[in-house]
Amino acid sequence: MAHRYLVFLGFIIPGIILAFQVIRLKRQGQDLLGKPSIDKFNFYTGKITLGISWILFLYKAIYPDSGYIAVPPALSWIAVGFLWAGSVVISIAIIDLGNGLKVGITNRPLQLKTNGIYRFSRNPLYVGAFLISLASGLYSPDLMNIAFIIYGICMHHQIILGEEQFLSNRFGEEWERYRKSVRRYL
Repeated sequence: MAHRYLVFLGFIIPGIILAFQVIRLKRQGQDLLGKPSIDKFNFYTGKITLGISWILFLYKAIYPDSGYIAVPPALSWIAVGFLWAGSVVISIAIIDLGNGLKVGITNRPLQLKTNGIYRFSRNPLYVGAFLISLASGLYSPDLMNIAFIIYGICMHHQIILGEEQFLSNRFGEEWERYRKSVRRYL
C-alpha cells in the first residue's frame, strides 16, 4: 500500500505551502477572510463538504479496510494521480496569488491575476480542489462521500460565478479581456 504514503504527501505539501503563505500574510497584518460571494449558508457548507471529503480521503488512507465499497488497487493509483495533479495546481495557484489569497471577496485594493498559472485557468485553486475531490471519490467511493463531493462542487461553481461578477464589477474592461482569453476552468 505504498499509495497511502503518497496520499499523505499529496496533502502535506500544499498544506505546508498554504501555512507559510497564511503566516506571511498574517505577519503583514492582512485579514484572510473576505465576504462570501454567495449566501453564507451555501458558501460555508460548500467549503465544509469538500473539506469533509478530503478528510474521508485521508481516513481511507489510514484505514484502508474502512468503507463498504472495495476499491481495486488500480483505481487507488488513479486517485493518487488526480490528488497529486490537484495538489500541484493548488500549490502553484497559492504561490502565484501571493497577497491576493483570500477566502471570499475583499474590498481592499488588489490586482487582477492574469499571469503564471492564471494564464491557463481563471480559477486554478478551484480546479485543484475539484481534482482532489474527484480523487477522493475514486479512493473512497462511499455514497456519503460522493454526495459531499457533488454538493461541494456545485456550491463552488456558484461561488465562482459570484466571484466573477465581483471581478467584472471591480476590473471592468480588464476583466472582460481576461475572461474572453482564458477559460473558467481548463
